[in-house]
Amino acid sequence: MRNPSRIFSAVAALGFMASLSACQVKPGEYRIYKITYLPSQEGADCGTNPDLRDSTTFFTPDTLQIFATDADDYFIEYGEDVLIGSRSGTDYTFEGDDVQVEDPGENTTTTTTRSLDLAISIKGYKITGDFVLFTSQSCGGDCDAFPSFQCTVTGSFFGTEIKDVELERGV
Repeated sequence: MRNPSRIFSAVAALGFMASLSACQVKPGEYRIYKITYLPSQEGADCGTNPDLRDSTTFFTPDTLQIFATDADDYFIEYGEDVLIGSRSGTDYTFEGDDVQVEDPGENTTTTTTRSLDLAISIKGYKITGDFVLFTSQSCGGDCDAFPSFQCTVTGSFFGTEIKDVELERGV
């Protein structure tokens, strides 16, 4: 063996690249992750004052699905929503906005906005993530019954990829 260190380096690099590619969701793939949320935090703008004596060791379970349509467009099924995002190495970011305008009265218009940002890192089978959910309502016209508000909720989660499962969805 002439240069065992070069051969070892080449084999190690191939193994490293293979492990990195396992973290990437490729077009046509659909990855499923079982996650658990840590307790979320409501911002001061939410107008709630949590009791600091409260605590929990219960977490909230959920399932995420990530898929790609091409090398630049990634999608995540997050609760009832599907968000579009992008990837940089093993890190993914997703975002979505929902704006609902209603006319509940003759001289009243309300606008409710919900914005969700997700930052996810996938290393092997492990997934970790953080989210920011911003909700607000504004009103124009006769707004006595429709007060304006806003609330920012932040949280994080962790979990693992579920292997060897198939999705069944009714048509």
